[in-house]
Amino acid sequence: MDDLSRQRQLRLERDALAMDVPNCPACLHQMEPAEANGEYIWECHECGATRFP
Repeated sequence: MDDLSRQRQLRLERDALAMDVPNCPACLHQMEPAEANGEYIWECHECGATRFP
């Protein structure tokens, strides 16, 4: 992982701690912050569902 990727990951983790982390509407697992097309989204790593904040 390069420095830029690591910085993005740390920022996503920091933002997740600062906000309420939603549960996936499909499977009820806790969603994780992710980035898609330059936008931040919530993504469920269990079922793959995504949602915008």
